[in-house]
Amino acid sequence: QLPGAHVVLVATTDLHGHVTGRDFLEGRPAPNGVARVARVADSLRARYPGQVVLVDAGDLLQGDPFATYFARVAPREPHPIVEAMNLAGYDAATPGNRDFDWGVPFLRRAIGDARFAYVSGNIFDLPGDTLLLPAYRVVRRQGVRIGIAGFTTPGVMVWNREQVRGHARIAPIEGAAQRTLEAVRRDADLSIVLIHSGMDGRSSYDDAAVGGENVAAGLAALRSHPDIVVVGHTHREMRDSVIGGVHFVQPLPFGASVSVVHVSLAKMKGGQWRVRQVSADLVPTGDVPPSDLLAQRFGAAGDSVASWLRTPLGRAAGPMRAGSARAQPTPIINFVNDVQRRRARADLSATPAFDLGAGFDADTIRIGQVLALYPYENTLRAIRISGDELKSYLEWSARYFQVDAGGRVSLNDSVPGYDFDIVSGARYDIDLRRPPGDRIQRLSVGGRPVQQADSFTMAINSRRQMGAGGYDMIRSAPVVYDKSENIPDLLMEEVRSRGPVDPAGYAAADDQSVRVNGDLL
Repeated sequence: QLPGAHVVLVATTDLHGHVTGRDFLEGRPAPNGVARVARVADSLRARYPGQVVLVDAGDLLQGDPFATYFARVAPREPHPIVEAMNLAGYDAATPGNRDFDWGVPFLRRAIGDARFAYVSGNIFDLPGDTLLLPAYRVVRRQGVRIGIAGFTTPGVMVWNREQVRGHARIAPIEGAAQRTLEAVRRDADLSIVLIHSGMDGRSSYDDAAVGGENVAAGLAALRSHPDIVVVGHTHREMRDSVIGGVHFVQPLPFGASVSVVHVSLAKMKGGQWRVRQVSADLVPTGDVPPSDLLAQRFGAAGDSVASWLRTPLGRAAGPMRAGSARAQPTPIINFVNDVQRRRARADLSATPAFDLGAGFDADTIRIGQVLALYPYENTLRAIRISGDELKSYLEWSARYFQVDAGGRVSLNDSVPGYDFDIVSGARYDIDLRRPPGDRIQRLSVGGRPVQQADSFTMAINSRRQMGAGGYDMIRSAPVVYDKSENIPDLLMEEVRSRGPVDPAGYAAADDQSVRVNGDLL
């Protein structure tokens, strides 16, 4: 009988700075994090010595207060998130789009301390236009050559245009994938792709110029297709989807689960290895204790982050919570929109309610509460839009709700909550008795019904201004304000300077309501 080999692939994606297994905003343990992933990987290494490969599919350096603190408040080298992955024993990773949020020089410094390989076949260094990172890496387990390639969604060229300008170019994945995987097949027995891209479906931006956002499934159609693809970016979970013989897996974000893929190989008479069987599973980490090594190494770092988040900024005169913000006007969202609108001197302002559990209590307002309310490193811009574009904007946002034949309201699972925008400065109803595209009723600004040819300025975040979330109707709108001001910083500045933040000052005098069968939702 010909000899065989067994390789165990362990994969994470979209860790977004979750290292310690602590929820810093809530002040309690979190059922995720690299420290818990490390415990899973170590147990598998003990069970399958010399057979485990640990990889990540991107979005590592941004996303939670731990990441923000070590990027903006107290940068240090090695970057604690990369150091945690070193200690966990990662073998390879590819960048995600959010890894560019702090700029390309920051990304270079951070991954320069990695003891594992960063790979990407479609990120090019400028001005030379050569690959910024190796397209793939080959590691060996039980004599099997395992080629690990990486690709990053070219949406970076839209969402992070300012951060990458003059530093990097992210090419469409499809062309780069064929070239890279042909090389992998020549050099390796087992081909693995780490792809920070959704499986399929429309892009959330105009992809004609930069390439598709969600193209992972297309890898199965390539002449030199991979054996296994680790999918990231969309924050979904996929145990094992097989397309054209290619196995696609996707663990939950933040290290809340890991994909574990067992690969059995047989050695042929000519000495080549052939994949015989692939079986994949998902392992939740919520009940897994954090690694002792990582808990000890990053305990003090986590305490520093927690202390920073407790820093007082000011006071709230009464509670201002976001719980009902996607159904009716709330002072806390009006507060965000008011800061944006006044700063940009705009007629209108739009923002999502990122976290329905966020807000201020009738007491001290702390840094952590502002970051829970606005967790992303978006900058403030303002655009000029027509009345027709404003209505289209609101209609697109209203896709967040769906209604069945019996009139029961539910949420559209294809529209994340952070893509449901609330516009202040206008009054409008979202009538869910009407079909999508014709739900916005009684739209007015300043007490006057909005006409198609009207013109308004609207404050908006930088990501949305570039069309993220499928807001195509504003992609070409003229930008009339852009001073690269970080929105969370503006909110903190407002709290510091205003004195007590009074919810009565942000009462809903000029906002939306959502109506179903004539009744408020």
